[in-house]
This record gives sequence, structure tokens and C-alpha cells, in this order.
Amino acid sequence: MDINHLKNKFIDEAESLLTNFDNILIDLEKTGDLGKVNEVFRIMHTIKGASGMFGFDKVVEITHELESIYDLVRENMLGISPQLIELTFSSADHIRALLADEAFSNKDNIKRHKELKKAIDAVKEIKDTAEEVKPAESEKKDAATGRVTWSVIFYPSDELVKRCVNMSYTFHDLFILGDYHISNRPFDAGFGPFWTIFLVTDRPFSEIEDALMFVMDYCKITRVADFDIFEAESLEKRDNTLRKTGDDGYRLDELNEHFFATETPKEPKEDMTDNKAATSVQATRKVTTRINVEASKLDTLMYLVSELVTAKSELLLALKVKNEIKAIDTAEKIEKLSKQFSDNALSIRMVPLEEMLNKFKRLIRDLAKQLGKKIDFQIIGEDTELDKNIIDTINETIMHLIRNCVDHGIETPEKRKEIGKSETGVIKFEAHKAGNYIYITISDDGSGIDSDLIYRKAREKGFINEGVELSREEILNLIFLPGFSTAESLSNVSGRGVGMDVVLKRIQELRGEIAISSSPGSGTAFIIKLQQTVSIINTLLVKANNITYAIPIEDIESCLIEQHCNISGRQNHLLPFGEELIPYFNLSIDELSVYDNNDNARLIVIKRQAKHYAIVAEAIIGEFQAVIKPLGKAFSDVKYLSGASLLGDGSIALLLDTEKLWHQISKN
Repeated sequence: MDINHLKNKFIDEAESLLTNFDNILIDLEKTGDLGKVNEVFRIMHTIKGASGMFGFDKVVEITHELESIYDLVRENMLGISPQLIELTFSSADHIRALLADEAFSNKDNIKRHKELKKAIDAVKEIKDTAEEVKPAESEKKDAATGRVTWSVIFYPSDELVKRCVNMSYTFHDLFILGDYHISNRPFDAGFGPFWTIFLVTDRPFSEIEDALMFVMDYCKITRVADFDIFEAESLEKRDNTLRKTGDDGYRLDELNEHFFATETPKEPKEDMTDNKAATSVQATRKVTTRINVEASKLDTLMYLVSELVTAKSELLLALKVKNEIKAIDTAEKIEKLSKQFSDNALSIRMVPLEEMLNKFKRLIRDLAKQLGKKIDFQIIGEDTELDKNIIDTINETIMHLIRNCVDHGIETPEKRKEIGKSETGVIKFEAHKAGNYIYITISDDGSGIDSDLIYRKAREKGFINEGVELSREEILNLIFLPGFSTAESLSNVSGRGVGMDVVLKRIQELRGEIAISSSPGSGTAFIIKLQQTVSIINTLLVKANNITYAIPIEDIESCLIEQHCNISGRQNHLLPFGEELIPYFNLSIDELSVYDNNDNARLIVIKRQAKHYAIVAEAIIGEFQAVIKPLGKAFSDVKYLSGASLLGDGSIALLLDTEKLWHQISKN
């Protein structure tokens, strides 16, 4: 087995875990929910175990130190503070850097590693001071033996078999830590069977974790008592102590009822605020099974494969017995299956936008903190699916729009308070599907766009001539011009060389559109329209000069027939369409040699961002579902062609880029 393949897979999974880690920390920072501490601990433990297997020793060091800190938080020896949150975020960023620097040779990484370890040690010193203030915490342990009783609830899973985890070795490592007792039968609480193991040991919790490293995600570990509950003398001593002190912790009879009942056990009590007898160490069970493709989509794929195999056999049999009618029927069946295959393949490529959005939560949190702003990031429609390739391409575009909302849109808390707004600004991401399109809206409730300022800047920079009147929509669209900016100075957030012209270019490369809506004082919204996929497109085939062209159907407004004599000779290259004159582009190289004056030409009217123009062709062949392939260097100079598709007869259809074709017509 290729170890590099496994290592790359680990790095990908670690990146995904770290993104989830960021979002958990953001929730912990906002809500102070100590239940999130267990999730932080679990992710660090997962990364630590796998990092050691693949030789990322420095990652193991940092994750182990973080585990130590958050173990103190779980034991109520350390509180959640802004300094701890910042330190954890910095550690997560450092782990990302270490994953890309396996040899640990980068000087910045070496320096940062030392600084982080010092910072973590400083946090531990704070803990030691806290323990001196509260000596009673340490007195809870049995002074004579220091033995603690732990409960390990183990949930078996088929995933452990797939991962080839040797259970005998795992639990052998656990049992050698102390005395153990196993329930005589598995329980079933409605979510699967589990076994309960009681371990009495004087070893620290970290050694229990190390023993259960490869099954930790299938275990719930609970600290039952600070003594051996299976020793009669210790039980009696503890029971007398509870009655004398009136402790609100577990009583002996409650422990017996809870752990030794013949009925299905209840969930252990959890108390994250007091270090009582039943302090929960890991409160949630999380199975790490990952399914990137819905099972129903794979079921459909297998069904289509079986149908295709059957249809192939039918076709071969029909050809063998020379049954032409049966052969034609089977060919039509195969055609339908191929359409279903393409739809299924596209659906498998679809991933929810949530995968991309998770990364932006951390971005907004850091930018808001950097700029001294309060921002609430709201998401609607994160389960909307989009082609993975499109998500990868548009990721930077969405990021830039969000950065603009944070930097230019949302005001500071002081300014918002002055004008009667809430101190916390809102950035909203909304996505929904309509037909074959995905609409994404990124909006804020900030200051909005000053159209007068844009118009004035455009005149100063020479983008428009003095006296030219523009509508508000046209003025707002000026921000997409290369080199246009209203920023007076550069900052760490803006002014990095990525302008709105790049945003427009990226969206147009995906055959998408973007519009702006803004009200002064109320906010700004960017509305993006994208196709779900750009690899398979429904097109209309047309012919000119014996060359076949494909035009995306969604760009076509209508198809008309016009005599060539009414088209040729128009010096202004404008045609009447409804109540307006629209420009046209003739696909024929030599208009006069192709047509007689009485011949009919075909006009395909295109609509792009509320603008119309016509494409003139000799003939319309019909609809075609085109599988788009990139063009070679021979077509690099033809800017209005964006790809090609192989037709059934082996010939090629060239895909017209209607957006670039419009720009070429506009220049002429």
C-alpha cells in the first residue's frame, strides 16, 4: 500500500477536522458552552493519534499540550478566557502550517512552535496558581491510594472492522492499567448495543486515552468516584462521608441503581461546573464515518449500470437476429439511459455549500476582531448543492465579497450606535436553487454604497467623460472596472491587488452573472447567478460555413427567420427586435458568398444581463446535450469560443461563449 496516498488522505481529513475545530471554537467563544470543550478535546486527540502514525511529531507535541490545557478546563481547574481562545486558534493555524512542513524546516514554523509552547506553559502556570487558592480540590482524592474508578462505555461499530482495529490489543492495554470489571451482557439503549467497563486505577486519564486511542470516538469515559467502588471498606467510608456532608453528588444507592440495574441504563449525569463524583470526561459519542456521496445516488448508479448491461444484451441479440425494430427500440432505451447516467454523475459531483461556508466563519471572526467590529454571520440555504469544481473556483470570489462587506460595509460599533443601529452588524449568506441555476446573495446591513462617490471617482480616474449621465445601476456596476477603487488607503483587509474586476471575471468564466443592490445607510447585496455545472450543457446546434457551433440554450431568448437581403448591407450592424435595435454577429466568414438574396438566415437572439444581440447562422440543427472539452492552442486566439463537444458522427461542435461574443460585438 502506498504510504504517501494514506498520508495525503490524512492531511485532507486533518484539514477538514481543523475547519470544524475553528467553528467549534467560535461557538465556544460566543456562547461559553462548556459542552464544546469535549468536542475540542476529541478533535485534538484524533489529530494527535493519526499524526503520530505518519511522523508528524511536532503536531503531536502541540495537540498533546492543547489536550492538557482543555483537560484542565474539563476538570474545572481552568476557565475559558479570551486569551485561551486566541491561543487555541493560533495553535490550530500552526498545525496547518506543520502539515505543510513535514520536515519542520521552515524557520517561521520553528520560531512559532517555541513561542506557542511557552504560551501554553504560561497557561498551565495560571492553573497551578488556581490550585493553590483552592486546596480542597486536591483533597478529594484518596490520600492513601489515589485510586479512581472510571466507567468506559464502548459502542462497537462495523467501521472498526473496516479500519482493521485489533480489539484484543486495545483492551489489553486498558486492562493492564488497573483492576477492571465488565458487565455480563451488552445493553441496548435504542441507538445500538454497548458494553460497560469499570476500571479502578491510580494512573492518569491521559494513559487511559492512549490505551483507547484508536477507539476513542466509540467510547464514553466517565469518572465515577475518587475511590475503588468495588472495595467494601471504601464504599462504607464514602457513604458515611456523603451522609455527613450532605454532598449533592452520587449516593451509593444511586450508583448501584444507575450502573447495575437490569433495565436499560440511563445516561450518566453530567456536571461541567463542579468537580463532583460523576464528572463527565467525554459527554458525546461521535462516529467518524464519512460518506461523501449519498447512498441513494450510488443506488441509482448501480440500477442504471444494470439497466445498461441489460440493454446492451438486448441490442446485441437484436443485431444478431437482424431485428431492426427491436434494435431501434433498444437504441432509444440506451439514449434515455445515457441521459440518466449524465444526470446521476452530475448529482454525485454536487456538494453542499456548507463545505465552503465553514471556512468563512473563522475569516469573519478574525477580520471583525482585527477591525474592532461586531459581526453576526448568518447563513440560509447552506444545504444547497453546487458542482465541486465551481465551488473551488468561486471560493476566492465569495471570500473577497465577504471581506468587502466586513471592511467597507459594516460600520464600527460606535458609529452604528450613533446612527441608531445595533452595535452588531449582520452579514448574510443566502443560497437557493431555481431550475438549473443557483442564486447566491451576500448582503450586509452596513452603510451601503455611495453612488455619488463612485461617479465622482470614475470621472477623476477618466473612466467616464464629464457630462455623461448614468443610471444608478450603471453607476454601481462601475466598481467592476479594472483599477477602480474608492478606498483612500490600503489596509490589511483591502488593497491586496484583488479588485471587483477579478470577481466579475471569475464569475463570467463560470458563465455566471453578478448584480448589485444597495441603499445608502441600509446596506449592500451582491446577487450571483450560477449554473449548477459547466461540464455538461444543453445547447442548440447551428451551422455556418460547414462548421457546427453550439449555443447554450439558457442564453437564448428566441429564434427567428429573416431573409438575407434584409440583413446584408447594414452598415450599422443593427437589427430590429421588438421595440429596440440590437447588434448582430454573423458566423459566416463571407456573408455574400454563402447566401442568395432570397435565402433565409436564422437569427438566434441572445440575452446577457438584460442586453440583447443576435447570432446569424445558415441553419439550425437542433438541441444537443454537449459534454464540454477544453480547446487546444490552435483556438487560443478565438476569444469567443469556450470549448468543444464531440458529436455522434465523430465531428466537432464549437461552443460559443455568449458573454465574450457580446464584448467583441461591443468593441466593433
